Amino acid sequence: MKRFFLLLILGTLAFSCSSDSDSGPALSDTPLAKVEFDNSNFGIYKGVFLGSSGTVLININNDGTLSAILNIDGSSSTYTTTETATLNSAMVGLTFTNGSNSFDFSVTENGGDPTVSNINISGHPNATIKVLKEFHNVLAKCYVGSFSGDDSGLFHVVIVDAVVDGIAKSDDGVSAFNTDGTLIGTSITGVFEGGTFSGTSSGNQISGTWQNDFGESGSWSGTRKL
Repeated sequence: MKRFFLLLILGTLAFSCSSDSDSGPALSDTPLAKVEFDNSNFGIYKGVFLGSSGTVLININNDGTLSAILNIDGSSSTYTTTETATLNSAMVGLTFTNGSNSFDFSVTENGGDPTVSNINISGHPNATIKVLKEFHNVLAKCYVGSFSGDDSGLFHVVIVDAVVDGIAKSDDGVSAFNTDGTLIGTSITGVFEGGTFSGTSSGNQISGTWQNDFGESGSWSGTRKL
């Protein structure tokens, strides 16, 4: 009888460990950004990829290197550049490449208005990337998700402090559209062209509802991936 209970306990522990590992790697709650770069063009920028689904992490000399990690549908690729960056100077069109794939990164001298343009990723036409700057004491969190209801598609956002910035695209659409919102406590409110969305944040999950000017509505949800 004692052996039976021992085997039962061991089996339960093994199942628990397996379930934990299946949930994927743990996400860090510690910012990578360094305090000395909070008000400069240097530092860490994190964002979401739409044209399929994924995330991006751009390192502008946060640790002395210029690099980017793009994760699309679970496949990770490292991008580099032969160009240089100067502290406290605006960057326009810093090109990151990986083989024949590439994208340009631009940002102001104090880290404002980071943008990614001229995206050329094989197998992902009309791709869009939205990024925000991370701070030494404010983590940038990237959520990958979808929306459904009277319309359906992809819904990805980046949250830094109270700022909710993202991109979405209908399943039958060609171009992505921007989403802009705020996070107050656990409550999310925002707008997109021709509509609004609202919801809540709980742990690594976000979810809520949306509606547009045509009387269409539905729900949305996302899971933190970076």
